[in-house]
Amino acid sequence: MADNAFDLAAQQLVELLELVSSFSDETAAQHSAVERAAQVLEAEVAAVVVDGRVVYSVGFPAGEPPPEQLAEVALGRRTTLDVPRLGHCAAAAADLDELGRGHLVLARLGEDFNPAEWNLLRGMARILDLSLHMLRTMDSLRQRQRLMEHLYRIQRSISRRMPLPEVLETVVHGVKELLGDELVGLWLPDPHEPGTLLLVASAAPEKVLWRMPVAEAGAAGRAVVTDELSVVFGYDHGGAALRQLTQERLTWTMAAPVHESTKVVGSLFTASRLAGRVFTEIDREILLAFAENVSLALTDAKTVSDMNEAYHDSLTGLASRPLFLDRLQGGLSAPPGADCRVALLFIDLDRFKAVNDTLGHAAGDALLVSAAKRIQACLRGGDVAARFGGDEFAVMLRDVTANQAGVVAGRIIEAVERPYLIGGDEVRVGASIGVALCEPPRHDAEDLLHRADAAMYRAKRNGRGRFETYGPGMELRPARRPVDADLRQAIDDFVQRAVSGS
Repeated sequence: MADNAFDLAAQQLVELLELVSSFSDETAAQHSAVERAAQVLEAEVAAVVVDGRVVYSVGFPAGEPPPEQLAEVALGRRTTLDVPRLGHCAAAAADLDELGRGHLVLARLGEDFNPAEWNLLRGMARILDLSLHMLRTMDSLRQRQRLMEHLYRIQRSISRRMPLPEVLETVVHGVKELLGDELVGLWLPDPHEPGTLLLVASAAPEKVLWRMPVAEAGAAGRAVVTDELSVVFGYDHGGAALRQLTQERLTWTMAAPVHESTKVVGSLFTASRLAGRVFTEIDREILLAFAENVSLALTDAKTVSDMNEAYHDSLTGLASRPLFLDRLQGGLSAPPGADCRVALLFIDLDRFKAVNDTLGHAAGDALLVSAAKRIQACLRGGDVAARFGGDEFAVMLRDVTANQAGVVAGRIIEAVERPYLIGGDEVRVGASIGVALCEPPRHDAEDLLHRADAAMYRAKRNGRGRFETYGPGMELRPARRPVDADLRQAIDDFVQRAVSGS
């Protein structure tokens, strides 16, 4: 599956839901859904297995699926499949119903299914099962449309990368509107206390039971422990005699597990105070389908977070060098004949080493964070700032002239030079900036970086606290200064510190 699987996953679920819902015949809906799942996950073969029996298959040469192997994959006893005439394939299966009697099984040549693909497969299986239940039990077209509208809304919010809290609120309010229960919420782990769940989203009039140990969370906790749908009746009976839940006068509670990748991390629950409330089969399928959407959103958010950490500086939050150079190369790739109006600013903090040596690394880190914020505040929305390591920063300015780039460089120098209060001490540093402009003949990102670095070095030699624009006669240097330059810098810092008495 492609690297942008998470961006496409929600859209794929929307399309599958539209496809399956367009049929009035269960068999045709099932066949179309299985074929679409195989296409999306690039599987050579697919099958529906119920109670160990293959009821439908696609892709197997001469229509000869291996039933014993498919049954073992469905039950989680193997993750490979030997397909006649194809050979050894990686295999994956997802439950098609709450009882685990039916399974959707896919297999393909090549790489194993990754966590994102497992999540998508599980979501597709839930969509298929829910859609088939809708055809069997929902006589009202309006009912089916309401359910589809809610699922569309959730999946669109995921694919558009809406903030995770907004996605989760959309889920719980959708469940409440469709099922009509008094309390609907989502429990996720407390990051500071293992074994405890927090109510992170709720459609109740007020937040209740906002924090509970897993072992005392009733159906919500049981769903986490068993990784299965859990239904509890009467919290004042038997082993479910939990004081806080009893005080809420809950009669029926139902919870479905939610996952991050393949790991159970929480549960989506709905609860009623009505004595006559009964959770129907379609109620259960709705909750399971919504829980799979939560799982998709959580896994997506975790992956985006990991990507963000990989491509951003952990201290300042600015772009890392690889991400910055990628963005810079993109900015330099204007169509032939079009003007390239990109400027690169290479920034080095003056006297930073003295602060770091005198006050310690913690103070130095605090200073870098503050300086990064000041640099970022001088930029427009489309500009990009990065930390290259140590006390070096880089900025890409889009659609600017040489004069405009100089104005921004001057603004950054003024901002960086303002005093900092670090651990009760007033600290002052400066900034020397090299400016390089995209001019004919065009250069790649590394070339422009070398030019900006050379201009910055000229600014250092000409007195610091200033900027220089790269021009003829400036020596191109490697992006990292040679050892003798670092030695000269250290001597200059020592002299400056002695003169200033710091």
